Amino acid sequence: MLYGTYDLIRPLHFIQSGQFTYGVGWQHARSTRKKDTELLIGTSNETNLSVQGQVFILKPGSCLSVFPGETIIGTKPAEKSASFIWLHFLNQSSLNYTKTYPTQLAEYTSVLPRFFQLNRPEKIIALASQLLDITHSESRVVSEDYVTTLLVSEISTDYLHGINQKPYDEGRVKQIEDWINASIFDDFKISEIADQFNISQDYLSRLFKRTTGITVKDYINKSRVDFARYFLLTTDWSISEIADKCAFNDYKYFFRIFKHYVNLTPLKYRNTFTNTFLNNPKVDFGFDVGKVVSLLEKGLDTSIIY
Repeated sequence: MLYGTYDLIRPLHFIQSGQFTYGVGWQHARSTRKKDTELLIGTSNETNLSVQGQVFILKPGSCLSVFPGETIIGTKPAEKSASFIWLHFLNQSSLNYTKTYPTQLAEYTSVLPRFFQLNRPEKIIALASQLLDITHSESRVVSEDYVTTLLVSEISTDYLHGINQKPYDEGRVKQIEDWINASIFDDFKISEIADQFNISQDYLSRLFKRTTGITVKDYINKSRVDFARYFLLTTDWSISEIADKCAFNDYKYFFRIFKHYVNLTPLKYRNTFTNTFLNNPKVDFGFDVGKVVSLLEKGLDTSIIY
């Protein structure tokens, strides 16, 4: 990805900005920047764009940079109405490009990536909206330059926070997954997980979804269904016993969730895979039950492998 590093020892010079709302059928015309940079921040629906031949989909909260001398064009007519904030500015000091994020940054510099999803879009959009207000007021023109500089600096900080936060988030989510796996046969609530890690339930949900791509509830249900599949293939327990063992206190709910993930009812699943090994297993949390189930479905003796 291309990065532009702006020297902010002198403030950026504001040119113009606005919020553009368009309807079905609109397509961004071909436009080539001269000495200015253009920033686009998505605020609703999707805008299909191409910069220097590379395709991007500008979504709410995403940020796209078009650097000096580059060409932007729409890739296809809009299928829905959408909107985005746009800003043009000039750098009054140096601007350097790198294909990786700079490892060393001088004081008073900010880095704009070509394209990324803002971690705190509400903060950036609020600041961009403030800039729009200033441009339509009787404030001194110089204030536009400083708010533009602040906006670019905040976008740069938002991106840096995101890349630094990712390893920490992944480690935190791994701890949460381990706790869930160790408690998978207990009847617990998501709020109890949040309490265990001293975070709010809302933050837990956002953190988990952002890091794994699925919700906490999905992770819990899928893990319990994996164990249910394992017990269906390796024991002669009744389906109601397995549902209870896997913390599904409501049999109908278990039936519905199982079918959602497996596309078969529990009984049909058990009858479909007949090459199983009944051994009244002692569950070891050290193995990946999903992988074991896949082997069992193929009729392989997992005791040889694990």
